Amino acid sequence: MKQNSPAAAPAKSLAHRLAADIRRDIISGYFAPGTRLKTEVLTERYAVSASPVREALWRLEGEGFIVLLPNQGASVRVVDDDFVRNIFEIRSVIEPLFVGRFCRRCSSADIDRLKEAAEKFRQAGTHPIDTDAMDRHNRDFHAIMIEEEPNEEGIQVIERYGDLINAVRSQHRMTEGRARMRIVEHAAIIEAIAKGDVELARQASRDHVLAAGEDFLEQMRQSRRKIHKLNR
Repeated sequence: MKQNSPAAAPAKSLAHRLAADIRRDIISGYFAPGTRLKTEVLTERYAVSASPVREALWRLEGEGFIVLLPNQGASVRVVDDDFVRNIFEIRSVIEPLFVGRFCRRCSSADIDRLKEAAEKFRQAGTHPIDTDAMDRHNRDFHAIMIEEEPNEEGIQVIERYGDLINAVRSQHRMTEGRARMRIVEHAAIIEAIAKGDVELARQASRDHVLAAGEDFLEQMRQSRRKIHKLNR
């Protein structure tokens, strides 16, 4: 059997770490949507050669974080309305499957943990809203339901695009109205799971995802309107 050369593994490891560093800078907003990612800039910032930069960019293109165009190079993906709709449409299929499986296997202790995370989310969403705490407890709430999920590829899809969506969402403040709706939606998911009603749990999850998508799109529209007014 053909063996990889000793240098191959370190090179791949470097490209993997570099992709993680660039991904983190995209998520944090250091590289804004639409920013050109020039090789010379990346080699200087991360103190690496051009070769691992190219491999890291290929990885990030596959993950959807950047766009590679012939004769134009790489740029950070612009998150537009169509992209957001597509991502939430994908999530509206995958997440209900996970919730349905969780409903079948969960214990009373798991349900108690869900309730605890939902209550912390509710408290953070009470005026005044603590957006950072809400995001943290929301992640905890959903993470409980995929802890033993066997479909790792599906989880990776959700997490991969979730990071990109969250990077954009962090630029928009959640309204109190949307916070209240999320609280209600979490309660509906918990109620269905506690009843052991798989189909109802799936539907509650799907409704939750689609509502989040519509809210996100509306936040983007409002931001565009504000920018348009400022530029008039």
